[in-house]
Amino acid sequence: MPNVLQLAHTATQEAVAAAPRDASSETRTPCAVVAAGLTLHGRRGLVYGPVDLSLPAGGMLIVQGTQGAGRSSLLLTVAGRMVPDRGSRLTVLGHDLPHARSKVQRRAAVAGFAGIDDLDESVRVADIVRERQAWLAPWHRRVPRVSQPGFAVLAAPVWGDRALPRVGTQIWDLDEVDVMLLRIALAMAQHPDLLVVDDVDQVRDSASRQVVWSRLEALAGAGTTVIASVASLAEIAAMSWTQQPQQLHLHSLAGQR
Repeated sequence: MPNVLQLAHTATQEAVAAAPRDASSETRTPCAVVAAGLTLHGRRGLVYGPVDLSLPAGGMLIVQGTQGAGRSSLLLTVAGRMVPDRGSRLTVLGHDLPHARSKVQRRAAVAGFAGIDDLDESVRVADIVRERQAWLAPWHRRVPRVSQPGFAVLAAPVWGDRALPRVGTQIWDLDEVDVMLLRIALAMAQHPDLLVVDDVDQVRDSASRQVVWSRLEALAGAGTTVIASVASLAEIAAMSWTQQPQQLHLHSLAGQR
């Protein structure tokens, strides 16, 4: 026969099980990026900031700003590649920056940055992909040549329904959309939780940019948090979206430094 303590414990468990749950706590999406007063100064003065933002995991943020607004520097800071001013508060993927930069760098990939992930136009797609795979693989593992089916495994989530380039194609023979998508695919080879893409309007034609934006939106829909930058302030209104992305406008500081 159960004693009084056992009966009380059973009653408590039943009450907890029967109590209504807070639906908002169950459905609330954790934040991938949280920034407060995020600021960066360089030798010539203020680069960007202060910036406050909160981006949920799997969300998409478009940073808008003309040349001199600090777009690239802000994106590299969020990706753990640059260090903001002291007093800035920045948490990315649950890690406080800049203290946990190495952890964020392993989980955040970058694409579209001049001087960082530029492609050698004289080589083939297969060579670029194999080089990236070798960089990511353990030093003792031999990376095989890249076949068309092997490339498709890497590239299909990025290209979607768009026809994939052949692995034997020289980079200089790709159009600007495929070049940008290849840079994104190479970044995604890291299997990142956060993808940061700079200067999407280096794809000059608006119809071509729509393809890139749609593919970035698809990656976000599949669970990768996406932050991308563009110069045009009218870009979001000019493009079609399945779901409206978050926006962050940076004012140009040219002439103020």
